[in-house]
Amino acid sequence: MQTEKFDLFGKLGEILQPVNPLEHLTGKAIRAHNFTSFSPDKRGKQMVNDYGVELNNDLLELHNGGAIPEALEDYKSRYERYFSSYLNAKSGTFSMMITGGSNFPVRRHEKANRSEQRHYEIFREWRVRAKKAILRKAKPEKTFLSEIDRYKSELESMKRNHEKMKEANRRISQSRKTGEDISTYLMNELNVAPHMISWTLKFGFGLANNSANMRRVEQRIKEMEEKEQKATNTGQKEFPFDGFFIRYNYEADRIQIMFDRKPEAAVIYECKRNGFKWSPSFGAWQRQLNSNGRSAAERLLKITLPAV
Repeated sequence: MQTEKFDLFGKLGEILQPVNPLEHLTGKAIRAHNFTSFSPDKRGKQMVNDYGVELNNDLLELHNGGAIPEALEDYKSRYERYFSSYLNAKSGTFSMMITGGSNFPVRRHEKANRSEQRHYEIFREWRVRAKKAILRKAKPEKTFLSEIDRYKSELESMKRNHEKMKEANRRISQSRKTGEDISTYLMNELNVAPHMISWTLKFGFGLANNSANMRRVEQRIKEMEEKEQKATNTGQKEFPFDGFFIRYNYEADRIQIMFDRKPEAAVIYECKRNGFKWSPSFGAWQRQLNSNGRSAAERLLKITLPAV
């Protein structure tokens, strides 16, 4: 019985060298350089390789940021379309060095260059906006519990840093008597920049602001824990209206507007203008649950709501 030979190094190569998702556009990229380069084959292949690497890096960044597979596939498809459109515009450009100077169409040349530049700028601007939108959508919804955990983690970090500063002040005071050079200690343990060493040795670390900031975070934790308790006891309250309903989501700390169907563009504009943001996970327009949020909903929808 013949067994299939396993190519270990070939498999490792496939893992370490991701497939270029733009490989199928190589021919178009080469043609796009036919009238602007003496080496269109080389330039076209290099262009496809460079943008292919960028696309793979983008997909990895979005994946690590929590983007769902459907969002990754949609981004990949749109990136390919924008890149292809850019190549189409680039195909219309030409160089006098390649075509010759006889009867060179200056105006057509300028128009083609403007078109290429416009397509390139549209492509790059879309990439920035699309990545931000996908990563923003992938972020988990904030809840009282998640915020309490975040503040507690921040408080612990502040306490550790405070103790480091106290110890540093002790060592600074001691070094003034002994002449010990503690520059390396300050740079490694407290991330003091080299140009700030002299200033730090002279004045030390101020601790008053640290204490005030820690008290502020402790108070915020207390407030969030009280809200979390209310959320546990109350849950949610919903108020139906014609075409939509309002939800007081105490657990998420959000006032939410749920429309029966997708609202008109003018209504969406007014939602945004009144501070409401779309939440895909809740399927609602929402903002923080407080008196300002309630007033904004009343103003937007011409309704009256009970106190939050």
